[in-house]
Amino acid sequence: MLGWRRRHEVEIRMRTLLLITLLVTVTASAGASERVTVDQLEQRLPSILAAPRTASGFDSETQAELLQDLNDAVGKFGRDADQAAQVDSLEPTERLTADTLARLVAKNKPGPDVRHALEKLADRSALLDPPAAELPGEPAPDADSQRKMVDAAGQYVLRVLSHLPNFFAIRTTERFDDSPVTVNGMVMGYPVSTRYVGGESREITFRDGSEVMDPMKQERPEAGVPDAGLASSGEFGPEAAIVLADVAKGTIAFHHWEQTLAGLAAVFRYTVPKQASNYQVNYGCGSRLTFHDKPGYHGSLAIIPTSGAILRLTLEADSKKGDPISHIASVIEYGPVVVGGRRFIYPVRSLAFMVNDAYACVRHAPRERLMRPVTMVNRTSFSDYHRLGSTATIVSDVTAAPDSAPSAAHP
Repeated sequence: MLGWRRRHEVEIRMRTLLLITLLVTVTASAGASERVTVDQLEQRLPSILAAPRTASGFDSETQAELLQDLNDAVGKFGRDADQAAQVDSLEPTERLTADTLARLVAKNKPGPDVRHALEKLADRSALLDPPAAELPGEPAPDADSQRKMVDAAGQYVLRVLSHLPNFFAIRTTERFDDSPVTVNGMVMGYPVSTRYVGGESREITFRDGSEVMDPMKQERPEAGVPDAGLASSGEFGPEAAIVLADVAKGTIAFHHWEQTLAGLAAVFRYTVPKQASNYQVNYGCGSRLTFHDKPGYHGSLAIIPTSGAILRLTLEADSKKGDPISHIASVIEYGPVVVGGRRFIYPVRSLAFMVNDAYACVRHAPRERLMRPVTMVNRTSFSDYHRLGSTATIVSDVTAAPDSAPSAAHP
């Protein structure tokens, strides 16, 4: 048992070590990120999870106590927080698909912090192609087949996706950003990657071809979640309709095949120039709009060849130097959903990305640059689909005549 003075000195050093540990986690430079393929990530993950904590610079007795106290303290934030920071510092060069992510988690059994870091890594990779080894080896379709697929996708959006049956579902959004960590208004550092800042869940209704959000059924955001932030929409048809209408004045070409839950999908790359764009970007403070643009954009479409159903849509806006926001992008993933006993292709997940480069709420200088741009990511899922409708049962009110009532059976 250490004496009071010795214990006091150890506690001071332990607090200092803990503070340094947290600040190193928070302020590690994004520029030092290591670029990794999915295969390299799979090879690196076991060593990241096996790395022990160290508390060098102290005698063995103090070191053991510091490690124990440090583990107890950091345990409040997740015992694998330092390992998660290492995953956060990786920069993907290929898409980490849902199947591969599930396999890595099942194989390595990481703690919750590392698992969440892997999920964020998958989000950051969403605009990339999967590894070549995961792509089917099917030959590319000929030019006529490609044209028919794109035409079928346009008809699908107009006739099916824009005329879905009335339904309601739950939209759940998680928000992440890498805004600076502050204590009493003082900037203490910057996160390695985006961190969770809150979220909300609300019931949405799709009626007569339009998405409706009933404010009476809207749940309040979690405590501490700001009203301002990144907002996106268009998953139930509008964004796909804009892309397929605009691409008629742009370019589109087959790129590769992908295997999905709904079957084999043909992935096309497209580009829309600014003069043909109807994609809108708005930025402002409250109701005051300080920036509006219709930028050119590019992305990809994953289409089921037989039906034209869209399974995945990505979009990246072409920002200009000096814009108050940049790196604007979105991903919408669709999948088979059974509603009212019928199978439909509905949105199941979406991602929205943006980098905030300037202040919106400075009245006389709306484009004053931030000291450090803030990356914002929204992860949205759609669940609990139910079809809106009513049922009726017709019951005859005709009663049997007295003389027609069956007679009692005789013994």
